[in-house]
Amino acid sequence: MMESHLVKPDSRNCKRPREVEPQMPNSPLLSSLGKSDSSFSDYSALFYKDVALEKELNDVGKEINLMFFTYAKILSERAALDASYINEIDGLFKEADTIENFLIEKRELLRQRLTVIADTLHK
Repeated sequence: MMESHLVKPDSRNCKRPREVEPQMPNSPLLSSLGKSDSSFSDYSALFYKDVALEKELNDVGKEINLMFFTYAKILSERAALDASYINEIDGLFKEADTIENFLIEKRELLRQRLTVIADTLHK
């Protein structure tokens, strides 16, 4: 019956309630924790701003690349057109040279014939 004389310890007495725990506002750990919430939100906002800025810069970069590609394509098409004009002009010059040489030969033949006719008339 001695067991009945033993008092079971109260479980509420084993743990201190949270309200009783001492608060140490001057503790560096606690003060940094309090600041980290606000600084975390500041860093978080900066991170999202950086991410948004990076996304905008990527989008602008893609637009600029598209504009450069379009410009390069136009320049390439223009260069091809210019090259075709140059080839066409070269062809015209060659044809003109051929015609000039043909006319020079015809003039020379005509001069020879006129010389023959003049010699015949002088006899």
